[in-house]
Amino acid sequence: MSDVPPTRGLYGQRPSKSADAARRREFEETFAMSPMERVLLALELGELSVVLSAPSRPKPTGSGEQP
Repeated sequence: MSDVPPTRGLYGQRPSKSADAARRREFEETFAMSPMERVLLALELGELSVVLSAPSRPKPTGSGEQP
């Protein structure tokens, strides 16, 4: 066996200490939330994902009249 830690990140690299710390902080904040706060956060994230996944439409130009 080797002393190399298992790979966990994208493309096999190990996440940085700052990424690990940020992930730990995020988990702590989530666990500190009440159940209602977690539900509201999930609903917000769901709405955001719908908006982000919607196809973009070109903005209309001119007055709407066709030449």
